[in-house]
Amino acid sequence: MKYTLFFTLLLVTLGSLTRVHAHGDEIPTDPGVAKDHFTVYAQSDRYELTLYYPEITAQQEAHLTLFVADFKSNRPVDKANLSISSPESAGATFEITPISPGVYEVHALFLEHKKHTLNVQITHPNGADLLGIQFVEVGKKLDNHDYEKDEHAEHDHHPWWWFLGGLLLGGAVVGFVVRRRNRTLTAVLLLASAWLSNAPQNQAWAHGDEHGPQTGGTGTGKSVYAPKETQFLFEINTLPILVGDYQSATTMFGTIIPASGGLGMVVAPQNGRLTKVQVAVGQTVRAGQVLAVLQQNINTPDQVGVAANNSALNVQLEAAKTRFAAAQRELERLQTIKDIAAGKDVQAAEANATAARAELETIQNKAWEANSTANNRVISLIAPISGVVGTFTLTAGAEVTAGQTLFTITNLNKVYVEAQVYDRDVAVVQSGNKFLVNCSNDDHKSAEVRLISQAMSMNPGNQSQRVLFEMDNPRGEFKIGEFVTLKALDNRTTRQISVPNSALTEINGKTAVFIKHAPETFELAYVQTGEDDGTRTLILKGIEEGEKVVINGAYEVKMMYLNQ
Repeated sequence: MKYTLFFTLLLVTLGSLTRVHAHGDEIPTDPGVAKDHFTVYAQSDRYELTLYYPEITAQQEAHLTLFVADFKSNRPVDKANLSISSPESAGATFEITPISPGVYEVHALFLEHKKHTLNVQITHPNGADLLGIQFVEVGKKLDNHDYEKDEHAEHDHHPWWWFLGGLLLGGAVVGFVVRRRNRTLTAVLLLASAWLSNAPQNQAWAHGDEHGPQTGGTGTGKSVYAPKETQFLFEINTLPILVGDYQSATTMFGTIIPASGGLGMVVAPQNGRLTKVQVAVGQTVRAGQVLAVLQQNINTPDQVGVAANNSALNVQLEAAKTRFAAAQRELERLQTIKDIAAGKDVQAAEANATAARAELETIQNKAWEANSTANNRVISLIAPISGVVGTFTLTAGAEVTAGQTLFTITNLNKVYVEAQVYDRDVAVVQSGNKFLVNCSNDDHKSAEVRLISQAMSMNPGNQSQRVLFEMDNPRGEFKIGEFVTLKALDNRTTRQISVPNSALTEINGKTAVFIKHAPETFELAYVQTGEDDGTRTLILKGIEEGEKVVINGAYEVKMMYLNQ
């Protein structure tokens, strides 16, 4: 029995043997890396260089592509003055042509086949620098099949000694068991020896590579390869992570409403017909500008009233004319006999004539106004405020009714934010903190607001208090009726790691960021987040100071990660 146990354990132990690769030296090259050109890099604390070059033949012109990026932000460095030389080949020539921001084509002529170092002199407003790009191999051939050959060799090759050892061990065991005449155990051990002779050899990566190559977005790896040209195309920008001042914030919700004088409405004062419409939808107008002309309609009762009024005025006018003529004649008579007439009589006649003339002029003005109104009742509709004309469907000739809203004019230069504040946040609002407003559907858009009125009323639906804030909105980004998020920033600050909200993404239900690990490699980092002040989020765990996080283009990097 003890021999049986010994041979069984021996078979299991041999069958489970694996080959271990130390330090990751045998891990295949990242399959995402380009196979149609060679890539080399160089970087300093100011610039980052990425050079693509094809197979280069000595003494034949070659076309290389050089990408120049800012080391910290990864933005393309445009309009840089570049010069290139090679210490290994004094006769090599380099002609540089800008193609697009940060991308330069290098026409090179190398004299011999060997490894070269390209010294790149950069002159730019961001600062001058000298970088050396090493290991540019002239004469080296592209080989895209090395990885496939190595992979097949790993899986298809069975060392001959495994097969031979299995047969010898199986024969020894069979001979031993036959002598013991245990046929059942003989059959079991023969099957085990046959499995041993064909045992698959499982691979394991040691020293931190236990999960295989760190590539792919399917959960088996955390790295993503992004060509430099793709980074420039999608504007993938980075920011070094620093420990800085962070203000905690209290979140509230609000709605954009018009400010005082921010919304003007023009209504029809009378029934009538528009004879002119002098503005268009979306047009900017100034206060006092004529928007339209309204011709009043006069109905039958009004027409009868106007006729009666005109008739009465005509009677008064004729009587006034008669009185003025009589007073004038009396004055003229007394003036002809003023030598014998009493002076008081002459003065009385002059006063009567003056009064009669004034009465006549007053009645004449009333008659003229009445006739003018009866013949032409025209009203000009003017803009009450400066702003933008809203939507309307009126045209010249349209009939309108008294009280009908004809035009709305909105001025968004200044708006109010009506915030809902609950009892637990009242103290935060009253403490005079700094307030920020964020657009609900766009975290990048924010503005500072000012508290102008404490709570004056309650919302009966949820018993929140209505607090009013004022906000400058010169570009009109915030619209009337828009829902917004209001952040009350604490006056105290703490020194912690935070990242812009644009850097955060979500993968597999977890919050994550992408860290730039190399010029063309980004790594996924799951993070534990804390408070959000409206523009930045506190990071409690997952990244460290000094790393460069993607702050613009995180969505594009995420898509590349998931699809590779």
